[in-house]
Amino acid sequence: MSIPEGEMREKLLERVAELATDAVFVLGRDGKIKSCISRSHLHTLEGLQGSHVTLLWPPELRQEGERILERARGGAVLRDIITGWRMQNSTITVSITIAPIHSGEPGEGLVMVVRDVTKEMEAERRLSSYIRELTQYIRHVERSSQLKDTFADIMRHDILNPLSAIKSAISSGRVNDRGIALIKKSVDRIEKIVEMFSKYAFLHSVEELSFQEGNLSEMLDEVVDTLTPAALEMDVRVVKRYPPVLTARFSPFLEEAVANLLSNAIKFSPAGGEVVLEAGAEDGWVTLRVRDRGPGIPDRYKKSIFERFVRGRKDGIKGSGLGLAIVRRIAEMHRGEVWVEDNVVEYQDGSGRVHQKKQGSVFVLRIPGDCRGGVSGSGEERKQ
Repeated sequence: MSIPEGEMREKLLERVAELATDAVFVLGRDGKIKSCISRSHLHTLEGLQGSHVTLLWPPELRQEGERILERARGGAVLRDIITGWRMQNSTITVSITIAPIHSGEPGEGLVMVVRDVTKEMEAERRLSSYIRELTQYIRHVERSSQLKDTFADIMRHDILNPLSAIKSAISSGRVNDRGIALIKKSVDRIEKIVEMFSKYAFLHSVEELSFQEGNLSEMLDEVVDTLTPAALEMDVRVVKRYPPVLTARFSPFLEEAVANLLSNAIKFSPAGGEVVLEAGAEDGWVTLRVRDRGPGIPDRYKKSIFERFVRGRKDGIKGSGLGLAIVRRIAEMHRGEVWVEDNVVEYQDGSGRVHQKKQGSVFVLRIPGDCRGGVSGSGEERKQ
């Protein structure tokens, strides 16, 4: 016994609806629902036939739904992901595809295919969260490993040496004034290294610093005042070349970076030499420069000098290597950068002709910021 064609079509549609993972809506040109083939868990047609399809959109997205329908009426095939799609008693996340019933041609009606992607989107969200957590954990492990290696290197090259000096000074059982001075110097050295490493470790354990708006020039004045006694002891003049007021957003740690750069410049300057501290606003950046006339930095070290030395001291470069590594880290946490250039100075020969030569270094540290002040070099020049 044959099944009538109309009944066969109806049974076929019912079977498709039973097996399909999508819901198929047939819409009139006005956007109202004419019919629907749908799995029961995805949606119920009860009370919706004849209603405008945008009622299924979240209220805040209904205008966007109207724009999608309008473009589909013009012949476009459109796809979207909608969170908050209305079900009978809850909301879900769906992917939708809307197109004219007649492919590629504007027609009287539209067809809309809807798929429930709630579980897929939740799985994607969880996966993204897991990836973020894993990435953070990997970074933490890498930082911990790097800090462990750095501390081991400091122990080998920077702490054991002064400890050996102390041991040598007291091994005789009688410590004279020279031995006491050596012990004091070695202890001071160890304390300084431990303090520097503590700062280095802290800066590598945090993701960001706190910032506040203030007068950068006041902070620079404090750094100069603190280091002036050491400069006078080494017969080095410090010249301040920046405006009295230079407003910017910066972290208190920026003072540590400037102090490291200025201290190094004083340390490597010859007796009777001069160190210039400049600061100003340049093209949306706060730029600081520390100029000295010391021995300079060889080109082969201009980049690596800001890295923690993992094999002791480089030729011609003294210190633990932590100071400039700290400066670079502070610059990075200000979304800035630091580098070193040759200090080029002018001089006249016997005939009065002007020449240029390299003498010393210029350390440049710049951070982004909204500054209100004169450009570098426009401030009052004051010698300490």
